[in-house]
Amino acid sequence: MLMFVEAINDSYIDIIKIGPPYPMEIVAMSAYAPEHYVRKERSKCSDPEKAAILKDAKVMNILHNSTENVMSNRVIAYKTAKKIWDVLETQCQGTMEIKKNGRVVLVQEYEKFDTKADESIIDIYDRFLTLLNDLLLVGKEYE
Repeated sequence: MLMFVEAINDSYIDIIKIGPPYPMEIVAMSAYAPEHYVRKERSKCSDPEKAAILKDAKVMNILHNSTENVMSNRVIAYKTAKKIWDVLETQCQGTMEIKKNGRVVLVQEYEKFDTKADESIIDIYDRFLTLLNDLLLVGKEYE
């Protein structure tokens, strides 16, 4: 999915990984609160700030339209593309602990890879190539 989003606009990856650049404004100190920052109202934003906000909306649209209904319904309430991406990533790949366990399982599969009696050479190659690609996705590369 990252390749798909990047192909549309390479700056969208930053929106997914870092989050949208929220325009902020300073609220002056009062008797009740010190000087602090708050999000600008959209009507007070400059055109470049509005364009940055629009990028986040576009990425959210891409993510919703690129997922099946069940997955899209799980993230429909989130307000930023980054939050949607984080939830989708956890739903699809699991937590960091699950990812580590998955990597261990894939390495074990690689080390114990064997052919099956009823497999053709093409089936063996496809299964092995799939295993190598899965290992690559979790950061383990074999020569």
